[in-house]
Amino acid sequence: MKRCPKCGAACPRPGQKFCSNCGAPLSETPPQATSSWPPAAFVHRKHLSMIAGGVVLVVVLALAGVLLFKGMRGQEAQPVTTVETGETAVDELSEGKRFYLENLAAVDGMKMTENGVPVDYYVAEDGRVYLDRTQITQTDTLLRAIVPSGDGWQTSLALVSKPSNATASFGTMTPCDEEGYNDPDEEYLDAMLSVYYKSQLKAFNTRKTEDLRFSTDKNTQGWEGDITMGAYDAVEYSGDKSDMVFSTAGLTYGEHSVTLNAAGRWTGVNRNTGETESGTDYMTIQAIWQDGIWKIDRCIPCTEEEYNNGTLKISVN
Repeated sequence: MKRCPKCGAACPRPGQKFCSNCGAPLSETPPQATSSWPPAAFVHRKHLSMIAGGVVLVVVLALAGVLLFKGMRGQEAQPVTTVETGETAVDELSEGKRFYLENLAAVDGMKMTENGVPVDYYVAEDGRVYLDRTQITQTDTLLRAIVPSGDGWQTSLALVSKPSNATASFGTMTPCDEEGYNDPDEEYLDAMLSVYYKSQLKAFNTRKTEDLRFSTDKNTQGWEGDITMGAYDAVEYSGDKSDMVFSTAGLTYGEHSVTLNAAGRWTGVNRNTGETESGTDYMTIQAIWQDGIWKIDRCIPCTEEEYNNGTLKISVN
Protein backbone atom coordinates (compact mmCIF):
# COMPACT_ATOMS: atom_id res chain seq x y z
CA MET A 1 0.00 0.00 0.00
CA LYS A 2 1.28 3.42 -0.93
CA ARG A 3 2.02 5.75 1.97
CA CYS A 4 2.46 9.51 2.05
CA PRO A 5 6.20 10.46 2.07
CA LYS A 6 5.40 13.51 4.21
CA CYS A 7 3.08 12.29 7.02
CA GLY A 8 3.07 8.49 6.54
CA ALA A 9 -0.69 8.20 6.12
CA ALA A 10 -2.05 5.28 4.08
CA CYS A 11 -3.15 6.23 0.53
CA PRO A 12 -5.05 3.20 -0.86
CA ARG A 13 -6.80 4.73 -3.87
CA PRO A 14 -5.36 3.64 -7.25
CA GLY A 15 -3.76 6.55 -9.05
CA GLN A 16 -4.03 8.80 -6.00
CA LYS A 17 -1.81 11.86 -6.54
CA PHE A 18 -2.25 13.69 -3.24
CA CYS A 19 -2.36 12.57 0.38
CA SER A 20 -5.91 12.86 1.72
CA ASN A 21 -4.50 13.63 5.19
CA CYS A 22 -1.97 16.41 4.57
CA GLY A 23 -2.30 17.19 0.85
CA ALA A 24 1.33 16.36 -0.06
CA PRO A 25 2.02 15.02 -3.59
CA LEU A 26 2.40 11.22 -3.79
CA SER A 27 4.13 10.86 -7.14
CA GLU A 28 7.90 10.69 -7.44
CA THR A 29 7.87 14.11 -9.02
CA PRO A 30 5.93 17.15 -7.81
CA PRO A 31 2.46 17.74 -9.37
CA GLN A 32 2.59 18.69 -13.00
CA ALA A 33 1.23 21.97 -14.23
CA THR A 34 -2.42 21.79 -15.19
CA SER A 35 -2.78 25.27 -16.60
CA SER A 36 -0.77 28.04 -18.18
CA TRP A 37 1.63 30.14 -16.13
CA PRO A 38 1.19 32.44 -14.36
CA PRO A 39 -2.15 31.46 -12.75
CA ALA A 40 -5.17 33.62 -13.43
CA ALA A 41 -5.23 35.11 -9.93
CA PHE A 42 -1.53 35.94 -9.65
CA VAL A 43 -0.49 39.37 -8.44
CA HIS A 44 0.98 41.57 -11.16
CA ARG A 45 4.72 41.41 -10.61
CA LYS A 46 6.36 44.80 -10.22
CA HIS A 47 9.88 44.02 -11.30
CA LEU A 48 12.50 44.77 -8.66
CA SER A 49 16.16 45.27 -9.52
CA MET A 50 18.33 42.62 -7.81
CA ILE A 51 22.05 42.74 -7.18
CA ALA A 52 23.26 39.94 -9.44
CA GLY A 53 26.24 40.00 -11.79
CA GLY A 54 26.55 43.75 -11.32
CA VAL A 55 22.81 44.38 -11.58
CA VAL A 56 21.33 45.94 -8.44
CA LEU A 57 18.27 44.28 -6.95
CA VAL A 58 16.41 46.66 -4.66
CA VAL A 59 13.55 45.62 -2.41
CA VAL A 60 11.28 48.68 -2.51
CA LEU A 61 8.60 48.69 0.15
CA ALA A 62 6.37 51.66 -0.81
CA LEU A 63 6.33 55.18 -2.20
CA ALA A 64 5.92 57.01 1.10
CA GLY A 65 8.74 59.06 2.56
CA VAL A 66 10.35 60.17 -0.69
CA LEU A 67 10.70 63.79 0.40
CA LEU A 68 12.29 62.77 3.69
CA PHE A 69 14.77 60.56 1.87
CA LYS A 70 15.75 63.34 -0.54
CA GLY A 71 16.25 65.66 2.38
CA MET A 72 18.55 63.14 4.04
CA ARG A 73 20.69 62.93 0.94
CA GLY A 74 21.54 66.56 1.31
CA GLN A 75 22.67 66.29 4.92
CA GLU A 76 26.29 66.17 5.95
CA ALA A 77 27.28 62.75 7.25
CA GLN A 78 27.01 62.52 11.02
CA PRO A 79 29.22 60.53 13.42
CA VAL A 80 27.86 57.00 13.49
CA THR A 81 27.27 55.10 16.73
CA THR A 82 27.76 51.37 16.45
CA VAL A 83 24.75 49.26 17.35
CA GLU A 84 26.44 46.72 19.56
CA THR A 85 29.22 48.63 21.35
CA GLY A 86 27.73 52.11 21.66
CA GLU A 87 31.05 53.60 20.56
CA THR A 88 31.62 55.87 17.59
CA ALA A 89 32.61 53.82 14.57
CA VAL A 90 36.01 54.68 13.11
CA ASP A 91 36.54 54.92 9.38
CA GLU A 92 39.33 52.36 9.50
CA LEU A 93 38.59 49.63 6.95
CA SER A 94 40.65 49.45 3.79
CA GLU A 95 38.86 50.00 0.50
CA GLY A 96 38.90 46.29 -0.33
CA LYS A 97 37.02 45.45 2.88
CA ARG A 98 34.23 47.96 2.35
CA PHE A 99 30.73 47.04 1.19
CA TYR A 100 29.06 50.30 0.16
CA LEU A 101 25.38 51.08 0.76
CA GLU A 102 24.07 53.24 -2.06
CA ASN A 103 21.12 55.66 -1.83
CA LEU A 104 21.56 55.86 1.95
CA ALA A 105 22.79 58.86 3.92
CA ALA A 106 24.04 58.48 7.48
CA VAL A 107 21.79 60.16 10.03
CA ASP A 108 22.49 60.37 13.76
CA GLY A 109 20.66 57.52 15.49
CA MET A 110 20.31 55.35 12.38
CA LYS A 111 20.35 51.58 12.95
CA MET A 112 21.39 48.85 10.54
CA THR A 113 20.44 45.17 10.57
CA GLU A 114 21.51 42.19 8.49
CA ASN A 115 18.81 39.52 8.28
CA GLY A 116 17.32 41.06 11.42
CA VAL A 117 20.58 41.11 13.42
CA PRO A 118 22.07 44.52 14.40
CA VAL A 119 25.38 45.28 12.66
CA ASP A 120 27.90 48.12 12.82
CA TYR A 121 28.27 50.51 9.89
CA TYR A 122 30.79 53.15 8.93
CA VAL A 123 30.95 56.44 7.05
CA ALA A 124 33.71 57.00 4.49
CA GLU A 125 35.58 60.26 3.94
CA ASP A 126 33.20 61.17 1.13
CA GLY A 127 30.11 60.51 3.29
CA ARG A 128 29.21 57.11 1.79
CA VAL A 129 27.89 54.51 4.25
CA TYR A 130 29.49 51.07 4.22
CA LEU A 131 29.68 47.75 6.07
CA ASP A 132 32.55 45.40 6.73
CA ARG A 133 32.51 43.17 3.65
CA THR A 134 33.24 40.06 5.75
CA GLN A 135 29.76 40.43 7.27
CA ILE A 136 28.12 39.58 3.93
CA THR A 137 28.49 35.81 3.80
CA GLN A 138 25.15 34.50 2.44
CA THR A 139 23.22 34.80 -0.78
CA ASP A 140 20.07 36.91 -0.55
CA THR A 141 21.16 38.83 2.54
CA LEU A 142 18.54 41.35 3.65
CA LEU A 143 19.84 44.70 4.89
CA ARG A 144 17.54 47.09 6.73
CA ALA A 145 18.22 50.71 7.67
CA ILE A 146 16.06 52.09 10.50
CA VAL A 147 16.20 55.88 10.56
CA PRO A 148 14.77 58.31 13.14
CA SER A 149 12.22 60.68 11.61
CA GLY A 150 10.63 63.37 13.78
CA ASP A 151 8.82 61.53 16.57
CA GLY A 152 8.94 58.20 14.74
CA TRP A 153 11.02 56.02 12.44
CA GLN A 154 11.43 55.22 8.75
CA THR A 155 12.94 52.12 7.16
CA SER A 156 14.47 51.09 3.84
CA LEU A 157 15.68 47.73 2.55
CA ALA A 158 18.28 46.31 0.19
CA LEU A 159 18.70 42.66 -0.81
CA VAL A 160 22.20 41.40 -1.64
CA SER A 161 21.87 38.42 -3.96
CA LYS A 162 25.56 37.43 -3.82
CA PRO A 163 28.35 38.08 -1.27
CA SER A 164 30.64 38.97 -4.19
CA ASN A 165 28.59 42.06 -5.09
CA ALA A 166 30.34 45.37 -4.56
CA THR A 167 27.40 47.44 -3.34
CA ALA A 168 23.77 47.31 -2.24
CA SER A 169 21.21 49.94 -3.23
CA PHE A 170 18.46 50.93 -0.82
CA GLY A 171 14.88 51.72 -1.77
CA THR A 172 12.33 54.26 -0.61
CA MET A 173 11.83 55.06 3.07
CA THR A 174 8.54 53.94 4.66
CA PRO A 175 7.15 54.46 8.20
CA CYS A 176 7.98 51.76 10.78
CA ASP A 177 8.42 51.27 14.52
CA GLU A 178 11.72 51.46 16.39
CA GLU A 179 12.54 47.84 15.52
CA GLY A 180 11.89 48.38 11.80
CA TYR A 181 8.52 46.63 11.77
CA ASN A 182 5.83 47.55 9.25
CA ASP A 183 3.30 45.49 7.33
CA PRO A 184 4.91 44.07 4.17
CA ASP A 185 3.43 45.51 1.00
CA GLU A 186 2.86 43.53 -2.19
CA GLU A 187 6.29 44.27 -3.65
CA TYR A 188 8.02 43.07 -0.50
CA LEU A 189 5.90 39.90 -0.39
CA ASP A 190 6.67 39.31 -4.04
CA ALA A 191 10.43 39.44 -3.42
CA MET A 192 10.32 37.47 -0.15
CA LEU A 193 8.31 34.60 -1.65
CA SER A 194 10.56 34.46 -4.72
CA VAL A 195 13.69 34.16 -2.57
CA TYR A 196 12.07 31.65 -0.23
CA TYR A 197 10.73 29.35 -2.98
CA LYS A 198 14.03 29.25 -4.84
CA SER A 199 15.77 28.41 -1.57
CA GLN A 200 13.26 25.61 -0.98
CA LEU A 201 14.02 24.10 -4.38
CA LYS A 202 17.74 24.43 -3.65
CA ALA A 203 17.18 22.59 -0.36
CA PHE A 204 15.41 19.79 -2.28
CA ASN A 205 18.51 19.52 -4.48
CA THR A 206 21.08 19.56 -1.67
CA ARG A 207 19.02 17.82 1.05
CA LYS A 208 20.15 20.56 3.44
CA THR A 209 17.56 22.40 5.52
CA GLU A 210 20.05 25.20 6.14
CA ASP A 211 19.59 26.26 2.52
CA LEU A 212 16.07 27.51 3.36
CA ARG A 213 15.99 31.30 3.53
CA PHE A 214 13.55 33.51 5.46
CA SER A 215 12.20 30.41 7.22
CA THR A 216 11.24 30.02 10.90
CA ASP A 217 12.42 26.98 12.86
CA LYS A 218 8.83 25.73 12.80
CA ASN A 219 8.63 25.86 9.01
CA THR A 220 12.10 24.37 8.57
CA GLN A 221 11.24 21.47 10.87
CA GLY A 222 8.02 20.92 8.92
CA TRP A 223 10.01 20.43 5.71
CA GLU A 224 12.93 18.56 7.29
CA GLY A 225 11.68 15.08 6.45
CA ASP A 226 10.99 15.85 2.79
CA ILE A 227 14.32 17.64 2.41
CA THR A 228 16.67 15.25 4.20
CA MET A 229 15.03 12.03 2.95
CA GLY A 230 14.89 13.18 -0.66
CA ALA A 231 11.13 13.18 -1.17
CA TYR A 232 11.61 15.36 -4.25
CA ASP A 233 14.85 13.81 -5.55
CA ALA A 234 13.37 12.78 -8.90
CA VAL A 235 14.07 16.26 -10.29
CA GLU A 236 17.14 18.50 -10.23
CA TYR A 237 15.49 21.91 -9.88
CA SER A 238 16.61 25.05 -11.69
CA GLY A 239 16.48 28.10 -9.42
CA ASP A 240 16.98 30.47 -12.34
CA LYS A 241 13.91 29.13 -14.14
CA SER A 242 11.62 28.75 -11.11
CA ASP A 243 9.67 31.40 -9.25
CA MET A 244 6.73 32.06 -6.97
CA VAL A 245 3.85 34.53 -7.24
CA PHE A 246 0.91 35.11 -4.94
CA SER A 247 -2.76 35.95 -5.22
CA THR A 248 -4.19 39.12 -3.71
CA ALA A 249 -7.47 37.20 -3.34
CA GLY A 250 -7.63 36.22 0.32
CA LEU A 251 -4.52 38.21 1.27
CA THR A 252 -5.00 38.89 4.99
CA TYR A 253 -2.92 40.79 7.54
CA GLY A 254 -2.99 39.66 11.17
CA GLU A 255 -1.10 40.72 14.29
CA HIS A 256 2.49 40.75 13.02
CA SER A 257 1.50 38.13 10.43
CA VAL A 258 0.31 37.91 6.84
CA THR A 259 -1.48 34.96 5.20
CA LEU A 260 -1.92 34.39 1.47
CA ASN A 261 -2.13 31.81 -1.29
CA ALA A 262 0.92 31.35 -3.47
CA ALA A 263 1.79 29.46 -6.64
CA GLY A 264 5.32 28.20 -7.16
CA ARG A 265 6.33 27.38 -10.71
CA TRP A 266 9.24 24.92 -10.80
CA THR A 267 11.36 23.75 -13.71
CA GLY A 268 14.00 21.04 -13.60
CA VAL A 269 15.57 18.00 -15.19
CA ASN A 270 14.32 14.49 -14.42
CA ARG A 271 17.27 12.62 -12.93
CA ASN A 272 16.24 9.33 -14.58
CA THR A 273 15.17 10.41 -18.06
CA GLY A 274 17.17 13.61 -18.49
CA GLU A 275 14.06 15.35 -19.75
CA THR A 276 13.00 18.84 -18.70
CA GLU A 277 9.90 18.91 -16.54
CA SER A 278 7.86 21.67 -14.96
CA GLY A 279 4.91 22.01 -12.62
CA THR A 280 3.11 24.24 -10.16
CA ASP A 281 2.89 24.00 -6.36
CA TYR A 282 -0.16 25.71 -4.86
CA MET A 283 -0.03 26.46 -1.16
CA THR A 284 -1.30 28.72 1.59
CA ILE A 285 1.60 30.50 3.27
CA GLN A 286 1.74 32.39 6.53
CA ALA A 287 4.65 34.73 7.25
CA ILE A 288 5.37 36.26 10.65
CA TRP A 289 7.58 39.05 11.97
CA GLN A 290 10.28 37.32 14.01
CA ASP A 291 13.70 38.47 15.21
CA GLY A 292 13.59 41.69 13.21
CA ILE A 293 12.65 40.10 9.89
CA TRP A 294 9.65 38.62 8.05
CA LYS A 295 9.88 34.82 7.81
CA ILE A 296 7.79 32.01 6.34
CA ASP A 297 6.22 30.17 9.28
CA ARG A 298 3.78 27.71 7.69
CA CYS A 299 3.13 26.20 4.24
CA ILE A 300 0.00 24.11 3.63
CA PRO A 301 -0.86 22.62 0.19
CA CYS A 302 -3.97 24.02 -1.47
CA THR A 303 -5.67 23.45 -4.80
CA GLU A 304 -5.58 25.67 -7.86
CA GLU A 305 -9.26 26.45 -7.27
CA GLU A 306 -8.56 27.51 -3.67
CA TYR A 307 -5.69 29.65 -4.93
CA ASN A 308 -7.94 31.40 -7.45
CA ASN A 309 -10.80 31.84 -4.98
CA GLY A 310 -8.65 33.14 -2.14
CA THR A 311 -9.59 30.24 0.16
CA LEU A 312 -6.93 30.13 2.88
CA LYS A 313 -5.91 26.76 4.39
CA ILE A 314 -4.36 28.42 7.46
CA SER A 315 -6.32 30.37 10.05
CA VAL A 316 -5.30 33.99 10.36
CA ASN A 317 -3.73 34.99 13.68
